[in-house]
Amino acid sequence: MEMTLALPLLLAIGAGVGCLGAMLGIGGGIIIVPLLTLALGYTPQMAVGTSMVVVLLNTLSSAAGYLRRGLVCRGAALRFGLATLPGAAAGGYVSHLLQGQSLYAVFGLFFLLIGGKMFLRGDRKRGGGEADASIPSYNKAIGTLLSTVIGFLASLLGIGGGVFHVPMMTGLLRFPVKTAIATSSAILALSSLSGAVSHAVLGHVAWPAALCLGGGAVLGAQVGVRAAARARTDLLIRGAGLLILAVGIRFLSALF
Repeated sequence: MEMTLALPLLLAIGAGVGCLGAMLGIGGGIIIVPLLTLALGYTPQMAVGTSMVVVLLNTLSSAAGYLRRGLVCRGAALRFGLATLPGAAAGGYVSHLLQGQSLYAVFGLFFLLIGGKMFLRGDRKRGGGEADASIPSYNKAIGTLLSTVIGFLASLLGIGGGVFHVPMMTGLLRFPVKTAIATSSAILALSSLSGAVSHAVLGHVAWPAALCLGGGAVLGAQVGVRAAARARTDLLIRGAGLLILAVGIRFLSALF
């Protein structure tokens, strides 16, 4: 595909990814990485680094939208976001050491695990509850510790940590689902900055693709923020789970 034809297509894909990512608080890297590796032939390292830049632009846009609507638990967002930074920087360097086939195996197993969990959680999350940015109490120590690990895994896989943070906040820390989604977007805006910088320093970013996908994501995220308040969260989570399961199967099939 010639670059002049590919760039408008990437812009449109970025808009769709930004919308879905904002609605689920997941950043969108879970779609960008498979697109770049399986459809466009990028190496896993380049796909991860490019994805991190797209995730950064997407979450900056969606976090700004959720903050304007007062849906973000700011204390948790700042605490968990800062906790991800050391792990995110380390994940960028570790991805540089892994071979392509190893990353494909990691991607596939990870997507199968997370996709299955998201699909099953959707059954128990009908309607998703009302958003409430003032969470009365939650285990700050556990949330902070797990956020450091999440930062590492997110940067290693190039997907942003929303697929970890949203389940952690709703299942373990008892955040309302839509509050978790909004807060996750703000966390990702902080954590993806460190990951994007470390990948850029290592030369893992394809800038034309990153800026086209990211530009579309910035626009799409604003649509996703507006739609999130009206969406049935259970259907969104189950749909995303099915998509992630399919991607995991596709990654593992590429090993054979």
